Amino acid sequence: MGGQMLYYYLVRKLNNSEGRKYKLATKPCDRPEPTIGMELSATSKRLHDCLRKAGEHVGLSQSYRGIMFHLGHEDGLTQLELAKRTNVSPPTVSVTLQKMERAGLLERRPDENDQRSVRVYLTEEGQALNDRIHSEFYKVDMQLVEGFSEDEKQMIRRIFAKMNQNLEGMNL
Repeated sequence: MGGQMLYYYLVRKLNNSEGRKYKLATKPCDRPEPTIGMELSATSKRLHDCLRKAGEHVGLSQSYRGIMFHLGHEDGLTQLELAKRTNVSPPTVSVTLQKMERAGLLERRPDENDQRSVRVYLTEEGQALNDRIHSEFYKVDMQLVEGFSEDEKQMIRRIFAKMNQNLEGMNL
């Protein structure tokens, strides 16, 4: 079955099975363009895949990536702070921290000011791995914006900030 015939067949099938009326596109230009959200989602997925591969290249599991990133920028965070920053549930962060501690990548120490709280620190081995992954992620980031001027990079940052702000108030 040719591509166009398959398209018409699927539209008729959907109309019959769902009781909806889908409009047939009479020519390719009648088909809607991808939305900005779709384009952004596709780019995000591709970037995520590149970062995952870069992490695997240096032996970093995907689940460790966010924790390593945040501890590399601010060592001594609490488990709750890591959960908030990585947008992962506290129990999941706890399990990941246990695995990373067993692997010798981090250590937990009681907070000097609050004995009920525990702070998380990268070990020397963890810091060395973080340095390697930072280098790999930097390469990905440079490839992502290759050919963009500094003004264009700043514009992209402003656009993303505005998009995030626009989505913050949505109740879905």
